[in-house]
Amino acid sequence: MAASTPLHEHPLYEFKITHSDWPVTTPSTETPVTNPLSLLLCRYPLGSYLSNPNFALIYARKNPYDEYIDPLYAMLTSGSTAPIDRPSKKGAQTFWMKTYSENAGLLELLEEAGVLKRTGQEFKQGFVTLVAVETVLVSSQWAEVCHGCGKREQLETEQGRMKRCPKCKDAWYCNSECQTADWEEHKGRCKVLGKAAEKRAAVE
Repeated sequence: MAASTPLHEHPLYEFKITHSDWPVTTPSTETPVTNPLSLLLCRYPLGSYLSNPNFALIYARKNPYDEYIDPLYAMLTSGSTAPIDRPSKKGAQTFWMKTYSENAGLLELLEEAGVLKRTGQEFKQGFVTLVAVETVLVSSQWAEVCHGCGKREQLETEQGRMKRCPKCKDAWYCNSECQTADWEEHKGRCKVLGKAAEKRAAVE
């Protein structure tokens, strides 16, 4: 198993939005979550080589007032196998976003924050219309999730940025222990993705 390499090309991009029914006040034990919300774009495991990668929003840092608050704020990707255009910028990704129900109005906030932009594609799926978006951010500016323990990358953590498998460049880990624990499951996928990555690099 090869040693991991750190993500360092771009810093995590923290942004703020005002959304939902959270109060606009100073955080406290009584009101641990307040507006404006400080968030990160986060990509979940297996996202980079799927046609519709899985993105979410998470809180940018641990909440000092309530350790039980889940870091996850919103799931963005809508399940769909519809073809989607490739991103226009190297390092970015495109995906079908759920813009209805609990996500109503969220895309406009993320466009304003410089996180996502529409590609112009839309897809009618059942009773809803999905919107194709491209990340304005590029790889390393969004948070990753450890393939070993499932922890989400946040700001101001003791271990710093996660590290990724240098061969397939798709699996991220908190530390060598998480990488070792995941190796039996990861090694077969790593071999396939590593070859694909080599082919892409040769074309580029």
